[in-house]
Amino acid sequence: ATGAITLTGALAPRLLAGPREQVAADRSASRPVDRRAAPHRAATPPAPAYPLDRPLYYVDDAFRSIALTIDDGPDPVYTPQVLQVLESYGVTATFSMIGLHVAAYPQLAQAVAEAGHQIANHTWNHVNLAGMPAHRVHSEIELASQVIHEAIGMQPGLFRAPYGAWSPAVIRQCERMRMVPLDWSVDPRDWAQPGTSSIIRTIMRTTQPGSIILEHDGGGNRSETVAALRVVLPRLLREGYHFVTP
Repeated sequence: ATGAITLTGALAPRLLAGPREQVAADRSASRPVDRRAAPHRAATPPAPAYPLDRPLYYVDDAFRSIALTIDDGPDPVYTPQVLQVLESYGVTATFSMIGLHVAAYPQLAQAVAEAGHQIANHTWNHVNLAGMPAHRVHSEIELASQVIHEAIGMQPGLFRAPYGAWSPAVIRQCERMRMVPLDWSVDPRDWAQPGTSSIIRTIMRTTQPGSIILEHDGGGNRSETVAALRVVLPRLLREGYHFVTP
């Protein structure tokens, strides 16, 4: 999207970071909020556990730790289904949320936070920030953080760039806002709806200690993702993996 962005309502552990061995060519291509309903949380996140000056591709791999990240929500159809699957297996995940979607479904953002999951900033409108001027980068990230704060009562401590498109301006904005730049190391390309078996196969073949897995609950039909999660979560747990949030 182009042009000015407006928003209605009241807004007033060890790092393994570096370039991926293989970068995918294709990457996943308002109501006012009642503050009284927001959970009681600190206004700012805790001190970052990872550096802010480069993208995070792996979490600390102690105890066979891995991280599950869910992007592009909240979605009224698929976010509740994903939450139900996560609850069934006692898994905590990180949801990278688009500001526009949080503004439309603040109660879903609240439900995610209240279930103990982490929420990351995924820009206001899921645009490719690479090459954008600094002021536009600032607007996309700042507005998303504001609306997430409106919904859950806490500023996000993580930022995920749409399409994994990082630039010096994006990293500088993360540093200013004290958000860890969150990337991923396992991409089953569920956004392209390759089939449930393909999603399962990619996750099980490529996950290793420290992996950050990318999945989606928004941006389209995510029934394959939900079905795949029902299979891979118990398998990964049986293999001794522990799910953490960055």
